[in-house]
Amino acid sequence: MKIHSDFIGGNIDVVRVTDAEVFLKNQIRDTMEDWFYWAFCVEGAQGKTLTIHFDKKWIGYYGPAVSHNLRDWHWLHSEEKVGASDTFTYTFGNEEKCVYFAHDMLYHPEHFEEFCSQHGLKIETLCFSEAGYPVPYLVVGSGTETLLLTARHHACEATGNYVMEGVIDELLQHPLEGLKIIAVPFVDYDGVVHGDQGKSRNPWDHNRDYDAGKPSIYQTVATIREIAAREHIRYAFDFHSPWHLGNENDRVFIPRKHNETIKSEMRFANLFERAITPKALPYSAAHTFPADFSWNSSNTSCFGNYMYWTAGAELAFTLETPYFDVSGRPFSQEGARETGRCFAKALSQYHTRSAKPSFTGDILYQMPMNDLCKTGDTYDFKPLLSKIEPRLADADYLVGNVEYPFAGEENEGYTHERYCFNTPEQALEALKESGFDVVTLANNHCMDRGQAGMLATLDACERAGLKHMGVYRTTAERQKVFVEEVRGIRVGFVNATYGTNAFAHHKFLDNDKKFMVRLTQPEETLEGAIDLLQPLEDIAAETDRLYSPTQESVRIYLGGLKNDVQTAKQKAEFVVVLLHSGGQYNVVPDAYTEMLTKKLREYGADLIVVNHPHIILPSSYEGAYFIAYCLGNLVSMEPGSAISSLVNPDFSAIVNLYLQRDATGKVEHHVSFRLCQLFFDAPEKPPYVVDTYDQWCSNPTEEYANLILEYANRFAPGKGYSSPQAEYLIF
Repeated sequence: MKIHSDFIGGNIDVVRVTDAEVFLKNQIRDTMEDWFYWAFCVEGAQGKTLTIHFDKKWIGYYGPAVSHNLRDWHWLHSEEKVGASDTFTYTFGNEEKCVYFAHDMLYHPEHFEEFCSQHGLKIETLCFSEAGYPVPYLVVGSGTETLLLTARHHACEATGNYVMEGVIDELLQHPLEGLKIIAVPFVDYDGVVHGDQGKSRNPWDHNRDYDAGKPSIYQTVATIREIAAREHIRYAFDFHSPWHLGNENDRVFIPRKHNETIKSEMRFANLFERAITPKALPYSAAHTFPADFSWNSSNTSCFGNYMYWTAGAELAFTLETPYFDVSGRPFSQEGARETGRCFAKALSQYHTRSAKPSFTGDILYQMPMNDLCKTGDTYDFKPLLSKIEPRLADADYLVGNVEYPFAGEENEGYTHERYCFNTPEQALEALKESGFDVVTLANNHCMDRGQAGMLATLDACERAGLKHMGVYRTTAERQKVFVEEVRGIRVGFVNATYGTNAFAHHKFLDNDKKFMVRLTQPEETLEGAIDLLQPLEDIAAETDRLYSPTQESVRIYLGGLKNDVQTAKQKAEFVVVLLHSGGQYNVVPDAYTEMLTKKLREYGADLIVVNHPHIILPSSYEGAYFIAYCLGNLVSMEPGSAISSLVNPDFSAIVNLYLQRDATGKVEHHVSFRLCQLFFDAPEKPPYVVDTYDQWCSNPTEEYANLILEYANRFAPGKGYSSPQAEYLIF
């Protein structure tokens, strides 16, 4: 009987052998940390039963990976998850002359050669390694932009090669327009051949050799940097395996390196999640690892950071694929290849994707919110949206209505009564970090701290890096059309409100300052509104009177809206009107809002989103024309049970607008929505928003499914959604 590591990738020290037991230890070599990788061969043990011992629990959940040819692998305990161990027992069949055992399912250079041969691909030499080996790489296509794929920066992380195979296989069948592929499957080629771990090498490993201010010590990395200098790198992906055991690592995930790239990365992550097939390894965008958390530093001299900061790649990140267990499913070679195919399909959708503006429900902070979010001398509003941040970041352009001014504490203090808001501007910073691009300010609370408060709010938005609309400093600013280019499509926005609570707070716009807020009716029509603000339960019964002025009384205001929409129509390819209108907690749209939306449609609006009623209302859609009469509250401090027994305001919708050009260049669109829910865990803690589909997936009860379907079908009546969905298509 012979136990050895005399093959590519082999690594073992034989400590002691008896007739029935073998004691082994892996070779540390030049790594600076603990090393779990091992691979060895047993020859001449036919008919024997051997118990293999290691000095540490380096054996994974399903026992060792086993092979007879170094190509096809299976887990010793593939049908049962037995947990990490330092021991396994194997009975050799009478025909098993040579059996390979490894920490994980190995992938060698000849496997890549076979893959390329099967696809008619020519392997070229990238450079020569420190040990003098020719390092293989692949060039496919001849586009003006480059997709750069790498794996095995850490030699032992073989799962990445199987994923890379799947990516290349899919892109050969469905090439990306304008892109050529450059693939380097073995960055640490010497380590792969010699059976090294390759991670945390002394003085540093290949994935810490990308310091833009220093030359690389590894020739392979130096050559990759040369490629990045001469090529136009559009996308750069590095395929890895995480630490061999650990809950946070037992799933496929993307470690986000930079908060600057959250939108593009989460957009891709959501596409990747939707592309996953039953044969692929499970993946969720929610598992994206946050930047600068734990080991995931945005300052490391790694491949992803270099490709983003130095090479200017639009997307540059690592995909981590576990060695053993993926969300409860054993790792398999074909499962990893299928995951790579799904990854490539997501990239194809990302590369050719529609422009995607998205719109949320009201964001409002009642009196207790500031106190709940106060931490010492400052405020932390980030937990409110932390759980849904990946879904928000999926939008190319995210719009939210903030129903509160940011006037500074010196302006009558922060929120001190139910209907007179003023919020610390840290809330704006949290919105920006969660993915919001622009906030609408034309709503009934914009004047809660007067004209000075509105001006202070504009300043606060700009400090936070948020664009704004609906409130203006000058007439020239008011007359300027708000048009944004979203992935090459010009989208125009108009934001207006029914009023500003002027009578409630006795704060009126000066006659020469009427331009500061875009209104849909004269403030005088709202006289008596103060009587409707208390008590809360009486609001719904009276709002139709309040929000139903005669058409004649609003003739001038309708004329202004017509001019705004038609001006936007001249400068944009698609026009969205964002209204603050309707009766609070009315379960159906009011007559005045219906009149307004009808007129706006005549003026040329392509899509209308209404907020203010604070509960999900039934939308209207005819052909390709969509009106959302209310999305509900994305963030609020009013528990549903305290408001309405008919419609729970803890539920809200996010409307997704998809825009794309047809063959003639004309802009086409379709609309979908996600469903959210606000949770209150404890009275002393701030609430938080979840995506209902994510929530249901974590606890898939029939009761919760029925509840979220009730609100999905309420928002889009007639669609008949029968099961919870990540995204509900309307048309």
